[in-house]
Amino acid sequence: MAFSQSLKRGQAPATCNFCEEDTKIKWKCINCDVLMCAKCKDKIHAKLKNSKDHNVIDIKEVGIYQGELDFSVLKCEEHTGQSAVMFCTSCDRLVCTSCISKIHNGHGLVEISEGYNLKLEKLKTEKTEAQKQLEELTKEKEKVSPVDIKDNEQYKNLIRKIEAQNIEIKTSADKYSEELKGELKRKWNEFQVGKATKKLEKVEDNLNKLILNVEALIKSKEADKVFIECKKLSTAVSIDDIDPGTISFLPGQISPYNVGSLQVVSNAVNVRIVKQFQTDISRLFYLSLCPDNSLWISDNKVLQKVKPVEHELTVESTFNIGVYGMAVTLTGDLLLSSGGSVLKQISSKTGELMDSIYDARPLDPFCVHVTKDGKVIVGVKSTGKSWPVSGRRAIIVMNQKGEHETIYEHDKNNIRIFTFVLSITSTDNGNICVVDRLFEDLRGRVVVLNRDGDILQIYTGHQEVNNEENLFKPVNIVTTPSDNIIVKVMNSDILSILNNCGHLITHFNMSDLGVVMSYSLCFTRTAGQLYIGCTRGVGSLEMAKLYEVHISGC
Repeated sequence: MAFSQSLKRGQAPATCNFCEEDTKIKWKCINCDVLMCAKCKDKIHAKLKNSKDHNVIDIKEVGIYQGELDFSVLKCEEHTGQSAVMFCTSCDRLVCTSCISKIHNGHGLVEISEGYNLKLEKLKTEKTEAQKQLEELTKEKEKVSPVDIKDNEQYKNLIRKIEAQNIEIKTSADKYSEELKGELKRKWNEFQVGKATKKLEKVEDNLNKLILNVEALIKSKEADKVFIECKKLSTAVSIDDIDPGTISFLPGQISPYNVGSLQVVSNAVNVRIVKQFQTDISRLFYLSLCPDNSLWISDNKVLQKVKPVEHELTVESTFNIGVYGMAVTLTGDLLLSSGGSVLKQISSKTGELMDSIYDARPLDPFCVHVTKDGKVIVGVKSTGKSWPVSGRRAIIVMNQKGEHETIYEHDKNNIRIFTFVLSITSTDNGNICVVDRLFEDLRGRVVVLNRDGDILQIYTGHQEVNNEENLFKPVNIVTTPSDNIIVKVMNSDILSILNNCGHLITHFNMSDLGVVMSYSLCFTRTAGQLYIGCTRGVGSLEMAKLYEVHISGC
C-alpha cells in the first residue's frame, strides 16, 4: 500500500525503519510506531524489551486498526439498561449478569474481547470467501458473450405472451364496441321518443301555467298589472327552447393497466415461523403495531393491547368496543373505526378513549390506514346498510390536522371506483392499494391508484389459485419493507405477493408451515418480521393464535 502510494506521489518507496533497505514492508508495531520487514520483525524487534507485549499488526490492516476498544460502552441486547459483561458463543450474543443467571447459565461464555476477536475472524473468513467468489464471478463474466435473444426460449415465450395479450385486447375491444353499438341503438330510439315527449310535456305544462296566470290576472281587476304582465303572458315557451340533453360517447384511455407491463421479479420467497402466541380472544381480525412493539388486537367486539414477551402475550389493557378498522399513528395513538362519522382515539400516554380530530362527515369511515408520513386514509360509505350497494363509496386522505386533502371516488369517466373498501395500505412511491369487496358473498379485488387517482392495476386473483370453486375473497393488505404488497385471502392460507404497482410476483401457502385460518397481517419494526393473526373454525372453542414469522424474498 505504502509502495503504490509513494509511486503515485513520485517519491521513493517506503523502507523498513530498522534496516532502512528492504522495501517489502510486512508489519507495523503499534507501540513503537515503526514499519518493519519480515526479517527485522524477527531479528530486531523481537529482541526489544517487552516486545512480546507489543501489538504488531499486518501492514494490510493499517488504517483498519483503531487502537484499544472500549467494551464497557456495550449494552445488553435484552436488558438495554444493563452493560454487557460476557459474550455467549452458544447464542451468538452479548449478555449481562441478568441474562447469565436466567438464561445463559451453562452456555459457552467468553470475555467480550475474545468474542470480538471471534467476530473479526469470521468477518475476515467471509471477506476471503467473498473475494474468491468475486474472482470466480469475474472469470465467468469474461466468458459471457452477447447472446442472440432471438434464439432465447424464455425471450420468445415472453414475446408470445405479449402478442397473445395484444390479440386478447383487440378481441375484447371489438366485442365491447359491438355491445356499445347495440346499446346505442336501443338508447337512441328510447332517447328520441323520450326527447319529443319531454318537449311536448314541458310546453303543455307551460301553457297550463299560462292559462292559470291569465285567469288570475283577469279576476284581479288590477289595471296596472294587466298592462305590465300582458306582454309576458301572451307568448308561450317555444318547443325549441327545451333541452333534454344528448347522448355522448366518452372514450377511455389505453394504459399499462389494460395491456400489462414488464417487471423483473423473483419467485424465491422464504418464510419460517419465529414465535407462536396464544391469545384469549376468538378471532384476530385486526392487528396494529405500536412504537414500543406492543400490539393492538381485536375480534370486532373486544380490543386488547398486548405485549409479546418471550413466547407469551401480556395483556396490558382491554376495551369492550366494536371495531371495524384500526391503525396506529406516528405518535403511538390508536385510531378506531367504531361506528359514526368520527374516528375514535386511544391515547398512547393516558390510555383514554375519546373522539379524534378525524371526521368523515357526511360519510361513515370503515377501515383506517396511516401512511409513513402520518396521513390518515379512511374507506368511507354513506350511512346505512352495506348491501345492497347504495349511496357513496370512496376513500378520503386527511392530513395530521384532520383536514380532508383528497377524496378518491370516481374515475376520469365519472364512474364509481369502489364498492366497499375493506382494507387499505400505501407504498413508498405514493400508490394507494385497496381491498375492494364487490359482492355480499365476499368476492373482491385489489385496486391500485397512483397519487392522481388513476387506476394503475386491478388484481382479481390468479387462475392457478382462483376459480369458480375457489373465489378470490381478499380481506387484508399490507406493504412489505421492500415496498411490495401482501394480500391475504379469506378462503385460503395463501399469501399473494404483488409489486407496488399491483402486478403478481408469486404466491406462498402458509398452511405448509402449519399456519391455518390466517386472516390479519402486520409487519414488525424488525426487517422481514411479520405478525399473522388467525381465526378459528366454525364450532371451535379454541382461542385465536398469533404467529411471528420471518419472510424474505419479497
